[in-house]
Amino acid sequence: MEDNLGKKLMTLRKGRGLTQHQLAEKMDISRATISNYEVGRRSPHLSELRRFADFYGVGLDYFGVVTSDEVFELVSRAKSVFNNDNISSEKKDELYRELMKIYLEIK
Repeated sequence: MEDNLGKKLMTLRKGRGLTQHQLAEKMDISRATISNYEVGRRSPHLSELRRFADFYGVGLDYFGVVTSDEVFELVSRAKSVFNNDNISSEKKDELYRELMKIYLEIK
């Protein structure tokens, strides 16, 4: 994921027509840090990633970050499906298998 994150950071920077040095000045971080992020040697902490997202006007989801609010919403929605008596147990079993398949593929 770090490599993909670095490519996204580079794409955003270049899309703004900024050099690493110019971005470093605007973000008040070192040019070497930006370079390390872009080539995947280091990953920014969430707070710094949020600064990049704000600077570029994108959401954290652009970088593949899932917030706790999104996790809570997903769990709440899944819970409401599994607690819904109007949905057949076969459909619930199918959904459960699909969720587990996704989970195991990611893990």
